[in-house]
Formats: sequence, structure tokens, C-alpha cells
Amino acid sequence: MMNKKVFVSILAVLFLFSISGCQLAIENKGNTNGTDRLIGFFITEEYLDLFDAERFLNDNISKIKNLSGDMFIDAADSSKYQKRLYASVVTRTITNENGETAEIKEFDFEGVEGISYFVANVPDPECENSYITQGSDNAVSDAHISVVDNEEEDSTALECTIYIASESAGKIRYINPVYQSPDGNVYAVSGNSFVLGGLQGEGSTFSTTMDEKTTVTENGKSRVRSYSVKVTFTTMYPPVKISVLQMDKDSNIISRADYSPGEVPEAITPSEEVEYIIVESQKYDLEGQSVISRSVYDRKAEFLETFYCLDNDVCARQITRLEWIRD
Repeated sequence: MMNKKVFVSILAVLFLFSISGCQLAIENKGNTNGTDRLIGFFITEEYLDLFDAERFLNDNISKIKNLSGDMFIDAADSSKYQKRLYASVVTRTITNENGETAEIKEFDFEGVEGISYFVANVPDPECENSYITQGSDNAVSDAHISVVDNEEEDSTALECTIYIASESAGKIRYINPVYQSPDGNVYAVSGNSFVLGGLQGEGSTFSTTMDEKTTVTENGKSRVRSYSVKVTFTTMYPPVKISVLQMDKDSNIISRADYSPGEVPEAITPSEEVEYIIVESQKYDLEGQSVISRSVYDRKAEFLETFYCLDNDVCARQITRLEWIRD
């Protein structure tokens, strides 16, 4: 949540001029309307230069006494200098395991590198108000969404984990809030930077939560509208080899298959005599020493999971179906 006062120094303003930001699909719409709704986040490695520093300086130059002086302005005043990065609606074709295809609509910040996680309404001729999830970003893991919609409450809560390669824990990233306006437009505004720190071993975590809560009165009845999104960043040693071992009831190895990360099959059919499966992920720690992590899956498991590293130093989860032979 934004503090009542926003501290601004001259050096910070001059720094804004020195940053080259993306100008794609950016419009200057002035203040964020109170009816615009927080719906998630857009994480970038580059600062979204959406603050109109030139207009800010022109309007506030009289308040600046000297180059080392500081000033305070109200958050409401500063928000009018905030521009927006708008997302466009794109149509994507998906194919299920039976080869059947379907078209879905998604919001995409085209041309801007980043990680999206939000839930938005999209125009649908067959449905007046249809929720969809931004699902094209495989950098998001452990995603959970809960929705409550009744006469007293309209609330949505999102939660996810992003696994970051340990060696890039010191990289600066930006968590930019994403909003949707009543007319359906989705946009991001400049957010805060964060960094996990210097050298971090596997399992270090950092969490942050954005939330918004308002009360709306319609026809004399009050209704609470709330939204929260929590993201947890966890460091991970990137796997370099994945091994799938099929074991019998006496813990003998029936078969072993080695894969490159991200190349594990979409489905595996274990042999009839297999009692459980062991997945080994070979990694290297920050000192270059080999590390092996293991997961065990019995005959009740419907899938197994492995990880592979993306170009942005985020480790994405890969799900593989287990198609057990039943009696």
C-alpha cells in the first residue's frame, strides 16, 4: 500500500531522466481511478519508466530550493504524474492430450520482458463477466487462486512462488502492480525494486503481498471488495541432469532414464512391477560441488515434477503425468 507521504529528492528525479524505459502501449491517463481494481503483478528486470519526470519538474520547480534540498508531496499529487503500460488482448490456441484445440484470450504486455501473474475479466460474447487467469507464464509455480462472490463480499486472493537461480539472487527486479479499469483495460504501473541479496544458497525466501480493500454501496447495500496477491521468491540451484528411477517393492532398480532439464516426457507409463519412483535432480552449489536432491512418488501419485532454468534465471516447473498400469 502507498504511504500517505511520498518522499522525493532532486537526485531521485534526475535519476528518472537517466533511465531509458519502454514506451510501448504507454498512455498518460492521469490519476488511477478509484474504481480501477488491483488484479496482480508484472515482474520485470528493467525499471518501467512510467513517471512523467519532466511534467513533475515543471509543476514543482518552485518548491525546489537547492540541489541538496528535499521536499514532500502528497501521494495523490504524485499519482497524476504516473503513466501506464497497457496490455493487449491476444488469442492463443491450446491443444489438450486428445489433440482437441480451443482458443483462449489472454492479456499480454507485448514487447516487454517480464513475468505476469494476474486474474482479469475479458470480453466474451457468450458470457457477461468471465474470469480468466494469465496462464502463459511458466515462470510462475505453486499458483493458487481463491474467489468469493456473494451479496456481502467480492474478494480474490492470489498466491504463487517464483524459483530463482541461486547465482542470480543479487539481481535487481521490479514488482509492478497490475490494474483493470471498469472498461476492461489492463495496465501496469511502476512498482518497487527488490533483491534477495548476494550469494544465496538453495531455499532462501522472500515474500511480499499487495492488497486492496474497498466498500461499495449499491441500492443501499454495502459490499466489501478486496484483492490480494502474494508472491514468494525462493532460491534454487538449477538442475543439470534429471534421473527417473523405477523401483520394485524390494527397492531394486527396474529401470533408470536420464534427461536434460526440461526434456522429461509429458507422460511416463511405469512397468507393472514398479512400486515407486525416485526422481533425482543433479545440481551444483555456489562452490561448484555436486548436489543431489531426491523426490519419491508412490503408486497413488498422478504426476511427478521437475525443474529447468529459463533464460531469465528463473527455474520453471515441469509436470509429467504418471500413467500407472492398474489391475
